[in-house]
Amino acid sequence: MAAFIKLEDSPMFQKQICSLESMADELKNRCQMLTEGSIKYRTALGEAYNADNRFADSLEAFGCGHEDPISASIGGPIMTKFINGFRELASYKELLCSQVEHVLIDRLMHFTTVDLQDAKQSRQRFDKAMTGYSQAREKFVSLKKNTPEDVVAVLEEDLENSKSAFERNRFNLVNSLMNIEAKKKYEFLESISAIMDGHLRYFKLGYDLLSQLEPFIHQVLTYAQQAKELASAEKDKLEKRIQEFRTQAEIDALRGSSNLEPSTSSGGIHVIGVNTDKNIETIMQSFANGEVEIIKQGYLLQRPSSLRGDWKRRFFVLDSQGTLYYYRNKGTKPMGSLHQYPGLAEHNSGVFSRFRANHNRSSSFNEDTLGYHPIDLRISTIKMDTEDTDLRLCFRIISPLKTYTLQAENGADRMDWVNKITAVITSLFNYRIRQQLVENNDYTRRASSNARSPKSLPSLGIDQIGNRTDPISTVLREISGNDVCAECNAPEPDWASLNLGILLCIECSGVHRNLGVHISKVRSLTLDVKVWESSIVELFRSLGNAYCNYVWEGSLLQNERADESNALGTSITKPCAKDPISHREKYINAKYVEKLLIIRDAVQPGGLPNLANIWQAVKTDDLREVYRLIAISDFNIVNITFDDVFTIELYHHHVDAQDSSLDSKKEDEREQYDPSSCLRIKDSNESGNCLQGCSLLHLACQYGNPVMVELLLQFGADINMRDFHGRTPLLHCISKGNNQLAKLLLRRGARSTIKDAGGLSALDRAMEKGAITDEELFILLSES
Repeated sequence: MAAFIKLEDSPMFQKQICSLESMADELKNRCQMLTEGSIKYRTALGEAYNADNRFADSLEAFGCGHEDPISASIGGPIMTKFINGFRELASYKELLCSQVEHVLIDRLMHFTTVDLQDAKQSRQRFDKAMTGYSQAREKFVSLKKNTPEDVVAVLEEDLENSKSAFERNRFNLVNSLMNIEAKKKYEFLESISAIMDGHLRYFKLGYDLLSQLEPFIHQVLTYAQQAKELASAEKDKLEKRIQEFRTQAEIDALRGSSNLEPSTSSGGIHVIGVNTDKNIETIMQSFANGEVEIIKQGYLLQRPSSLRGDWKRRFFVLDSQGTLYYYRNKGTKPMGSLHQYPGLAEHNSGVFSRFRANHNRSSSFNEDTLGYHPIDLRISTIKMDTEDTDLRLCFRIISPLKTYTLQAENGADRMDWVNKITAVITSLFNYRIRQQLVENNDYTRRASSNARSPKSLPSLGIDQIGNRTDPISTVLREISGNDVCAECNAPEPDWASLNLGILLCIECSGVHRNLGVHISKVRSLTLDVKVWESSIVELFRSLGNAYCNYVWEGSLLQNERADESNALGTSITKPCAKDPISHREKYINAKYVEKLLIIRDAVQPGGLPNLANIWQAVKTDDLREVYRLIAISDFNIVNITFDDVFTIELYHHHVDAQDSSLDSKKEDEREQYDPSSCLRIKDSNESGNCLQGCSLLHLACQYGNPVMVELLLQFGADINMRDFHGRTPLLHCISKGNNQLAKLLLRRGARSTIKDAGGLSALDRAMEKGAITDEELFILLSES
């Protein structure tokens, strides 16, 4: 209260109060202006927050569809991390907006509506009390000398009460005004300083976020620059190819009209001359080495089956397999049917090239979209005329199934097509004759080849699944025992249990599905196309119904029953295809849930030998033994660790003396160490030399067998389990440089954001090893 030196009611006191009230009124006007500006600032921050989110949403809609070909071509999956960054920055702006709301606007409103309003009301009460005091004083001093004592006493008491009220309201007004005087010295500075601190935190959080993204941003910019340079080079190369193609087409037309042999075209497509049958036969023989070359391709007009129909322009291709086929576009947009030349693929090494190439092959250039139609030349002949003598430039390909009437654009092109198709037909005929001579003169070699064919056929089918030459059902049924259902021996099973590795009929698959996915994961061979990846197919090839039943039905196959449990198992008979569903349910539950038909290993005293056995089996890639040990185990043996099998006290790290003073809870917690500081890894430069805390999945990743990894995952291995150094199986694959296995784990749900004890994620560890040349791996690591 230093502003009021004397508190007695005096003109100086009244003047000081008036001065303070005047400053309070001026301060109120200024507070209103500041409040209005603060509200506009908060509104602008809110609009900026909404704009940031709208921008992130539009960016996501622009390029983040993982199955969209446009998204793949513009790097949509890469943008996911940037979109998350924009949304995180927007959340920081929302926090700043909230601080402006609560720290500045609310306090200004409280000062205006509470503190200043309280001073105004105190002034009103003071004025009222002063009026009452003046009236009571005037009444009292106007009394006559002969006024009765009782009247004087009443007026004197009224005067005292009025004066007391006056003094109380006078000091209340003083307190209200001094409260304003005191608050104005710190209230506004504190609020504005808090807002500045909020801005400091806002920009610091943004700086920290962008600093974390900086390596990723620079790497993407590097890839983008490489893609830009590659696109420019491809554009120049395409222009050169177009010029060479046009020049070569003119030369070939001139040579074709002179019955000469043109040279190889600029696009790497060998175009054979009309009088070089031997060259065509040589080209066709190159197909035996896996090389498929285009002998001739181009547009021809095809006459429809109905004579009244219009001629259709089709693109025909004659290749070194002896196949003539044509494409009929089914109405796709022109941009969706652009042809990708083989010569460009080998130079496609940009950041998104592999992802784009895979997507383009699957979406734009498949045969179903283009309308692929083959013509079997082995049973066809060709003629240089048509049924209508008035048509020019025509020829016919006649087969038992259909006659194709075709028309070329000029006479030289027609002669070229006719001569090359004739040469291919002759070559196919000669090949069949030679094959028959070889088989007749060398029966032993043919017999040996037939003996090897059952083993080689599954491999051929699997290699060609992508080309659809062999359905997956055909490939899997050729495995030992897979021609019948594993449970009831019904023929041609078309369902499977992924984790058990067996084929089932539709009735038994229903029983398996009721067991739950923790026991059997049922999938269709024909409907669930995407399930049948190469690792799963190889897993089935390594097992088969015959071996799996050897494990799960051991007591049925063994003549002597050694113990009571096997004797109980033999009371359950194997169903046949005609048995009711109740019999199948009883048998399948006894087989897989109760495990009554399994022959168990002899129990050795003093421990769990299966733990050491399965660890050794994974280490030696003994897939069938791992499968058997999982099947006979009474608990989940898949997620055991190195620590469960070996004595770790003598293996690796020791607890420091200072750690021994921690409480029991602390002692039970395993400390994780940075793998870069591990002496075992440092000395050998091999991450696999330190297996402490590693699971079977870690071990399988160390040895790099994708089929073993698939088996463990199917039986519920924890894909994100961390070892002593905090490393997941994915981090082990990254440290080993096994990109294929790392991509398999990422597709199965491995989280790349998990950091090891050194604080580095899988993406960080991969970037430590240098630039990531596998673009698909880079995309998967960025998406997770």
